[in-house]
Amino acid sequence: MSRWALPEGAIARLGQGIFSGITFSMDESTVATWSRLGVWLYDAATLTLFDLLATERGWITHVAFSPNDALIAVGNQDGDIKVWDRHTQRYVSKMERVRNSPLNCNSVNRLVFSPDGHLLASSGGRYDSVYVWHHESGEQVAEFTVDESLKPRFPPGFIPLSFSPDGTLLAAATPEHTISIWDLEAKKRIAYLKGHVDLVAELIFSPCGQFLTSADRNGILHEWDVHKIAEMASAVGFSELPTYATGPTKLAYFTDGTFIAAGNHESTVTLWDPKRGNKLRTLRSERCPFPVCFSPQTLQLVLSGKRDLSDEIQLWDIGETSPQRSLSIREYTSPCGAVTFSPDGKILAAGHWNGRICLWDIQRLKRLKTFGTGNTSAVNSLDFSPCGKQLASGASDSTIKIWDIEKVEVPLAAFTADQKEDQVWGACVAFLPSGGLVCAYSKGHLSVWDGEKKRTAFPIGTARRPKISVSPDGKQVAVAHFSENQAELYDVETGQLLVELCLAKEREPAKYSGDALRVQAYLRLVKKTVERNPAQVVGPIIFSPCRTVIAGGLLGEIRLWDATTYEVLKVFCPPHGCQRVGALTFSPCGRYLVSGASWMNTDQMSIRLWEVATGENIATFWGHSTDVQDLAFSPDGTLLVSGSYDGTLLLWDMKPYL
Repeated sequence: MSRWALPEGAIARLGQGIFSGITFSMDESTVATWSRLGVWLYDAATLTLFDLLATERGWITHVAFSPNDALIAVGNQDGDIKVWDRHTQRYVSKMERVRNSPLNCNSVNRLVFSPDGHLLASSGGRYDSVYVWHHESGEQVAEFTVDESLKPRFPPGFIPLSFSPDGTLLAAATPEHTISIWDLEAKKRIAYLKGHVDLVAELIFSPCGQFLTSADRNGILHEWDVHKIAEMASAVGFSELPTYATGPTKLAYFTDGTFIAAGNHESTVTLWDPKRGNKLRTLRSERCPFPVCFSPQTLQLVLSGKRDLSDEIQLWDIGETSPQRSLSIREYTSPCGAVTFSPDGKILAAGHWNGRICLWDIQRLKRLKTFGTGNTSAVNSLDFSPCGKQLASGASDSTIKIWDIEKVEVPLAAFTADQKEDQVWGACVAFLPSGGLVCAYSKGHLSVWDGEKKRTAFPIGTARRPKISVSPDGKQVAVAHFSENQAELYDVETGQLLVELCLAKEREPAKYSGDALRVQAYLRLVKKTVERNPAQVVGPIIFSPCRTVIAGGLLGEIRLWDATTYEVLKVFCPPHGCQRVGALTFSPCGRYLVSGASWMNTDQMSIRLWEVATGENIATFWGHSTDVQDLAFSPDGTLLVSGSYDGTLLLWDMKPYL
């Protein structure tokens, strides 16, 4: 649980966002990790957290310390780069990668300071431009591009960079497994190195500046004599260094110039001297270790669980046979797909995309237990039984499980889709007041279960990713289809389709609520829209607790229907940037509705509290860096929890508003 940099209105944060990377400060006093929330700073000696930076946008993709450790450069998914003063904890300059590229193409992939600390270079997630700035002023001093015809259709997502020790040259991976070297003063490419047969994943200059070593993602190392190729337009000559690695390799130099490499080999990490071909040490760990980075001075090596980053990262002194310290990354979770409170309000359950479910003690704000669904399929639906002793989960592989929350090692029951085509886009679950379970599968049908006995099953169309809501009396179930753009009500007992809710765009101004200018703009758009083009379903559909209203999230609006006549009651218009309504929940009293936005090129996602009777947006909260995936009220209505694609949960105090 974290209270670092809490947004206004939030009382706690559960989780630290999705772990993306780790690095050391140059003096090795600080360890920085970054996630979709921000940059977390730890004391390297004790691994005690002491600060959180860069939360105003989040979605951090890379971090670098300046050579004198006075500055921290932080890049994000949007292409923004901020340089922070490490001591004042304020950013002193800001730079931007190109903004007119397709989605995710301008992401900051690597950041590297020049040896004198005056320049900052950045690469993106594609083989696009490499930018160099004077970070003090934010002035761009160089932009190096590659031939458009050479760019692959599927870029690697990592473009390594390296400055020469004197700061005059910059090396970067380029398309077709090549390496380019640019002269920074002349602002031109002076070498084009060919030899690798796979993606180049690591680059490092020797301390003397004569040699450049490159490693591809299969652990093959090439050494290039820069003095011999500096005047050549293209070069293929290299020395292939002996390697014990079978995967991505990390490279480093001792202060005395000794070269060292670390890479995976037979479920271990092997350290070796590539120049001599000598194996130095094998590091063994039960977690299938994967090398992440070296520290800059004493050459500690950071290992994680292979690829999935496990629950901890280990810091090894390379002369030892066991890790000296471990940093838990248990709170760096994967995207949150579902949240729900137990009926007594004491436990919060959260389902994540890595297949894990976390139970939290709300009073103590402590994690009670974490358990998996038996695979890595995303958990996108959760519901407690009326007695609160059982929890149902629905996963993206259309697996549904029921868990005893006291004994979570093995599920009490498990159901799968009856048809193979259902096992693609997931399942949604909801308990009936009687204790029965309603399960909706993608591309197929809806089933009602009493324990392990199927009571009834009926088709619900061919739509993907259905969202369901059971009426408070348990007699009806509402189903929202994203891909088929439908919203329907069914009788739970008979499976009869009761009604298909109207999605035609409402043309009566009196039914609209929200910002007046936004409503007028939306109505102008509606008037230009042909009748057969309905509003697009993008969010869930839910019953109010008193069963008088049904609410649905549509593109550009939140629509309320009368739960008896099924007529459109009201249309709420969220403001610009918040029109994709990804989550909805009613307050327990039914007087208020909360909506959560999905990303639409905004820095933070909004969570809006609406008064149902008037349509007034009475409060707005900001705190997640990307999609709000789910929302839930505590049974007494005092707390609201939001689960996000950024991997965190936020608890909001609702007492001032309800």
